[in-house]
Amino acid sequence: MSMAPPLTLDTVQPLLRHCFPSALPPACLAPLAADASTRRYFRARWDADAPGTPASCILMLCTPWPPEATPDFIRVGRHLGAHSVRVPAVYGVDPAQGLMCLEDYGDCPLAGQWQASTAEERLTWGQRAVDELVKMHTNGTQQADPECPAFGLAFDVPKLLSELQYFRQHAIAGLWQHRLTPMACDELDAAFETLCRVIAAAPRYFCHRDYHGWNIMAQDGAVGVLDFQDARLGPQPYDLASLLTDRGTPDLLGQEVSLALINYYLQRMQAETGQASDRVAFSELYDYVAVQRCLKALGTFAAMAVVRQRPQYLPYIAPTLAYVQPLLQRYATMQPLAAVLQRYIPLQARG
Repeated sequence: MSMAPPLTLDTVQPLLRHCFPSALPPACLAPLAADASTRRYFRARWDADAPGTPASCILMLCTPWPPEATPDFIRVGRHLGAHSVRVPAVYGVDPAQGLMCLEDYGDCPLAGQWQASTAEERLTWGQRAVDELVKMHTNGTQQADPECPAFGLAFDVPKLLSELQYFRQHAIAGLWQHRLTPMACDELDAAFETLCRVIAAAPRYFCHRDYHGWNIMAQDGAVGVLDFQDARLGPQPYDLASLLTDRGTPDLLGQEVSLALINYYLQRMQAETGQASDRVAFSELYDYVAVQRCLKALGTFAAMAVVRQRPQYLPYIAPTLAYVQPLLQRYATMQPLAAVLQRYIPLQARG
């Protein structure tokens, strides 16, 4: 994506006046951190209260789009909002600038809230995130919306495999600097594909795709869901595994809280659908998905460091590998993948 010109108060004033005609000009426009996203975020604040105007709003700057088009962020958000998932209101847009004016969910991601909480509080906050996920997996899945792009996309074998090839490219070849021959690439792809086929064969649910503690905001005792524009259909445990395994989350929550949140999810799904899950089958699929998701995340961490010169993600590599290693040894289906990866993952990267 080409770099957009910097936002200034002058460039955003027309959109803000359109969204909030009774508001005075905002006192400041401050840039916000955007995690690993290519989008950029700013907060606008007003000096004084005005009727019908929030204290602040978020301006999301992305690639400009034709005025007759509707971005995926808005189309997916409409679907989720229709099923009571808490997503930010869209106050207005400026397609020519690639600008959206959004509801402000504050500065505290769920990951930060977890870090500042006791184990009991972490469980409560995790349950709030799981409650939003259950909405996506019940009515959000069953009531398909042809206007929502998620229902035309899926975690099929090619998509899952492409994410593992991204790991191969940026972690194995890029960060760890292995010179991979065509034969080595084929061997890796064959092991990857075995894992992908198991995952792709599972029944499909609505998947946020990046449902983790940095894309969920904690505010006033509730959670708000962000970055859902890449949603697609996929295996039931995908978003739950993302929530509980991303970066250092397993160590932060601990096994007891993580298992309690998995049980809470299954109980809530049974309460909503009237059907009990096969817990053994769910647990096994969860592990397969967690391996694929964690390897994909390792590729992202490596690409951020090597390609985008953002090394702050490197400390997450060792804990992610530490989580994945036992899972690779647990199932016979993953033994070929475990054996291949053993040759390429440096000892120092495993922590």
